[in-house]
Formats: sequence, structure tokens, C-alpha cells
Amino acid sequence: MMSRWKKWSGSFSATSTTAVCAAIALISIFLSCIDFTVELGSHAFAPYPSLHYTKGLIRADKRLLSSVLKSSGDDEGEEWRAFRARLVQKGLPSLDDKVTVDCISLEHSESDSDSNSRYAHESTPLVEVGTILISIPTTDLCQALEQQYWHRAVVLITEAAKDPRKGDVETVPDEELAQGANRGRFSYRGVLLNRFTDLVFDSETVEQKERNSQGSGWKIQRGGDLLGLDSSNGHTEFICLHHLSPSDPNVRAVSKKLVGDLSCVSFSDAQSLCKKYSSKYSPDDFFIFGGFCSWRPGQLEMEMGEEREEWLALSIDDNSILEELQHQVHESKIVTKFSSNGPNMSRGFLDTGTAMWRNFLALVDVSESSATERLPAGQLDFYDRMLNIWAEDNLILDKNGVDSIVADNDSTDLIGPGTLLRAKSHVSNDIILFEKEIIRCLVLVLEDTCDATVGIMLNHPLAAAVECIEGKPPLPLRYGGPIDVPTWKDGRFCEDFDGEDDEEEDEMYEGFGDFQNGVAPDYHFLFDDSSRGDIDYDDNGRDEEEDESPFIWIHRDAALGSRGPDGGGGSQLGTSGVWLIKENDALKSLQSGFLCLEDTMVFSGVCIWEKGPDLGVCGGGLREQVDALESLEVVQACNDQNDNDAIESIWDILSKRQNVLVKETFESNVDAAIDAWESCTDRMDLPVGQSSSKVGLSDAALRAWLSVNLLGDPLGTFIEVKNRAKQ
Repeated sequence: MMSRWKKWSGSFSATSTTAVCAAIALISIFLSCIDFTVELGSHAFAPYPSLHYTKGLIRADKRLLSSVLKSSGDDEGEEWRAFRARLVQKGLPSLDDKVTVDCISLEHSESDSDSNSRYAHESTPLVEVGTILISIPTTDLCQALEQQYWHRAVVLITEAAKDPRKGDVETVPDEELAQGANRGRFSYRGVLLNRFTDLVFDSETVEQKERNSQGSGWKIQRGGDLLGLDSSNGHTEFICLHHLSPSDPNVRAVSKKLVGDLSCVSFSDAQSLCKKYSSKYSPDDFFIFGGFCSWRPGQLEMEMGEEREEWLALSIDDNSILEELQHQVHESKIVTKFSSNGPNMSRGFLDTGTAMWRNFLALVDVSESSATERLPAGQLDFYDRMLNIWAEDNLILDKNGVDSIVADNDSTDLIGPGTLLRAKSHVSNDIILFEKEIIRCLVLVLEDTCDATVGIMLNHPLAAAVECIEGKPPLPLRYGGPIDVPTWKDGRFCEDFDGEDDEEEDEMYEGFGDFQNGVAPDYHFLFDDSSRGDIDYDDNGRDEEEDESPFIWIHRDAALGSRGPDGGGGSQLGTSGVWLIKENDALKSLQSGFLCLEDTMVFSGVCIWEKGPDLGVCGGGLREQVDALESLEVVQACNDQNDNDAIESIWDILSKRQNVLVKETFESNVDAAIDAWESCTDRMDLPVGQSSSKVGLSDAALRAWLSVNLLGDPLGTFIEVKNRAKQ
């Protein structure tokens, strides 16, 4: 890699022999580290190895400059940061027999001390305590689907492991840690700087205060997803930033320096300082963050690497960081005072945070359009709207006046084998954020016991098929739910989960590199009955073995169903006109011509809603979704003796219009799924009060979920919010 640098020039003063020697020593040190050549003016110059050479910036290793930096203690790091910033801003001197050299002096006059104390430059991939990380939207939909808070995020690194390659041991609950390599260790920790909330603790009692109440208090921001405000064990780890004078020994004794005079202390130490020295310090002197972010060894390097480029690392002076924090607090006070409701307030908080993100980018001459250029405008809008939904649920924490969930109805008698349900038209924020597969879904109940309700989603296709008859088109495999069929049949879903998987899960987007290069993993696979070997039948042609298929098979052929389970026709699900059939019986009927492919469906996985006296408002089960959460509604009850027009209409749409899920059939498959859901709309009482934009957003969220989890192509699917004509 070659990078052409503008030749450095300037005046030279020979009044100081020491300065000249220092400059020559510095240049000699650089030249001694020749590893590969970068063209600099008319001379060859070799930077330090690759960790210190990125994106056209040449940086020196701190150890090599120790003979030049005349400083000690905590000030050494700051002198080094300022010196490095001046190298970046002014360029490096080159050797020329005919050109004099102007040493970049480390000593400054009082007149230019203020300008020299301000600096900002990109340091990617160099990350250290005090580094600012700026998130850059990625094209893999991760920041829209699972971790919306990373979109347009600003992070301050507060801790680095002694050896980032190996990491230090994590101290957070195991269930909060992501799966993957080096799980349980961290290389870097930091706090989100731009996720302000309405949460305020009383300065005396440290209890939550009501919004807009008088008096000072501790204003709380969301610092991250680990040991955060919603921690799984109920414990939140707070970190407090401040810019108090380090000359005060009481402050210095409890503070950890981050960059310049910007330091951090524990929440308890901050309270103690304000209590003991109330005339000097108050809660307004601190910026309090609940929770933190963490990266495993190698994780941040991968996220900053060429394949993702998810972060820009910036080296910024403490005063510039302080000003942004103070501005955010000021703007957030205005938002709190004048916002009339939660959504308006959350958007206001989010806007102030996004302004901080833009301002930090501007400090290093990166425009918003440049930072987001990888995303088409429509997809960027989708990311922004998903972040707005996250903010509504996570930045407004004063829940006074919010109605609690109650269950006014009891749908117990309506739910049983054969019950047909559909997702409600009104989609809650929780569904959009955490259960996108429920959006526009249709559910058929297979079993209802005292322990759980079990069902399958009917209208989500998979990127796979089952070859049932040689020479005939394969039968599309459908997504029934997240629990595999053997786990349901064995009853293992009832076992207590100990937080550990039998096998270590892969990273969420392990195939990112392949997609990036235009090669998608092979998600399209076919099954055929030849892999099952010889099947032993009894005298009546029935399979003597128990059904050990990993799939769920159903059909709607009344003639076959009339044979009953002993005759190979399966078990009818209530009065739905649908039969649950064993795989071998289904294949035998299909291959004999007695059953048509159009009357057969096969599913991978099931949905299980567990029951228990301590689960939810209604004791869990599917009733919880219907009566309490109101995410689903009954279309046809298990004991409904009327016609089966709803299930027939749904079946016709899905069997005729849905195919194996591939990139070319993605849109038509999704449209068929939504049309099947809408086919029973006229039977339902539609709630009012949800805007068409929210409906469009929920449809986009569903498409994104299908693209990532069922199609397996997060990079190749364009997602944008559309307003559907039919609601």
C-alpha cells in the first residue's frame, strides 16, 4: 500500500541546539523501524508496523519516543496524545540535504497553549483508554434488527485489558454475555455517551424522582447493555465522568484518568464527594451512566476491519468531549421541559444524541453523508426508525401514569388443537424490537396441555425443500417456530435452562465475509426419503417405528383423514379440517398418489408457550399472548363448528404462491405471507390508533428478520419502509 504525503515544510530556528538534537533523534528512530516503504515527499520513509499505520496516518510508538518526551507520571500520556495530534495535523518532517528541518517542539508558549490543547484526528485501529468510537452503519441489518442502540452511537473507552489479545475476565452475569469465541473475557470496555434518559435520582435519597420535579438530582444515561438499567440480576453498575481539577487530592484519590482532566469515579465516590464537600461539588458536576459496553479479544478489531468498518476510532481532547456532554445535558433539559409525551421526549433525547454523533464526525472532517454512504437512503431511514422505536422503550424510564397490563377476557375455551390465530394489526414496540417473526404471522395450534401450548407458524417459508416424489417439484419447507421438533416431542423444553448451550453458538453473522464477496453460504438444501433407509411396515402398510422425523407434517385431505391415525390418515386438529400426520404416512400417501402436494405442508420447528402460575398475567400459555399482551387474536376456535373458509383461504394462497425461499422469490414469498394474513381481516375487529408509517415499519422489520434468519442474506436484501395501500 502506497500513500503520498504532502511534503512538510516550515521555518527553522537554530537557537536551540537541544531542539535540533531532539528532532534528529526522533527522525532517526523513525528511520530505524523500516518494515515497508511509504513515499514521503521525495524520500523513502518506513512507519512502525501495521498497527500504527492506517488510512494515511503515520504514528510513532510511545516507547520509541520516550527519549524525546520530557515528561513523567499521568502528564506523560497527555503530552504524548497532544504530540501525536500535532504529528497528524502538521505532517512529519522529511530529511533533505538542501532543506532545513523545523522541529515539532513539545514546548509551547502560553499564547498558543489553548489552541494546542484542542485536537481531533482519526486513530483507527489504535484504541486506548480515552478513545472515542463513532459507529458507522453496516449493511448487514444488525444495527436495525438486534442492537439498535449501536446505530449512530458514540462510545468512550474507559478500560483496556493489560493484554488486549488475551483479554481480562468479565465480571458480568453469564446470561448477559454474547455467545462466540473468547466468551467471558474482554479487551475493551466503554460507555455510550449519547443515550440520555429521563431518569433522575434524588441527590439525597438516591431514589427515582418524578419528571420535572424541583431540586437537583443525578441525571442518568444508558451506558451500555452490560450490567445496565435492565440488568438480568437487578444490579446496575454506574460509572460517573467528571472534569474536576486533579489538583484536589480528594478528587484525585478516587478518580481514574481517561483523557486530559476527564476522569471517572464510582457512583458511591461521586455521592461521597458531593456530601462531604457540598460547597464545592454537586451532582451537576458528574455525568452518570448505567451499564457499559464490552468487546471480547479480537472483536473490536474485527468490527473495525476492512470487511465491516463499523467503527471510527478518534483521538479527541478532553475539553471537546466535555463540551459535547454539557451541550447534551443542556438540550435534554429543554426536551424534558417542553415535551408533552413519551414518544416526543424520546425523539428529543435521540436527536441530541445524534447531534453529538454528527459533531464528533465533523471534528475529523467526516460528513454524515460520507459516514452513511454504504446504505441506500431508504434503508438508512429504516435504521433510523428502528432506533426511534428502541428509544421510546429505553430512554423514557419514568413510567408513572402508564397503565399496567390486565386481562379483561378469557380465551381459554377457544384455545386447543386446531385453533387458528393471527398476529394483531396493531404491532407493539416489543414485537418490533424482539419478536419480529410474530408480525403478520398465522398460528395453528397442535397441542394444549397444562404445561404449555404448542403451535406452528403457517406463513413463513424457508430456504429449503423436501423432495417427496421423484421427478416432481419439491415441497417447500416452512418455518414453524424456534424450538426443534425432537425437543418438543421429548419434553426437553420443560427442563430448567442452566444458561449453557451444549455447543457453542456461532457469531450472529458468521457468514458476513462470504456475503461481502458475493458468495452466499449454501442455505438451500433438499431432503428425500432415500436418506431414511429401509422402512419397516406392518401387515397394513403402517410404519412400525415411532415417528422420529425432525419435521411437522399436516394435510387437508378429508378422504385421507377419514382413515384415522391407525389407517395412516393422521389425527384431526379440532374442527379445523387439518390433520397432523406422521412423516412416513405422508410420504407413502404422496408417492401412491392418494395425497396431493398442494394439500400437504411440512414445517421445521414449533412455537411453545409455557404455562405456570408465576408466568405473566394469565399464567403464560397462548392465552397470555391473546388476552394480556394482545399480540395475537383468535380467527377460528378449536371447537368452531362453522365452515373452515379461513383456513381454506390461507392454505390456497400459501400452497399456490409460496415457493422455496431464495433471493429471487423473496418479495413474492413475503407478499403471499402478508396476503394470507390479510385474507381473514374482514372477520376481525381491527384496532385503531396506529399510523400507516408504524404499519409500514413493522412490515419492513418482518422482511429484515426473514432476510437475516430464514433467507440468510443480510447483505443482499434491500429493506425500506413502505406504506401499504391495504391495511
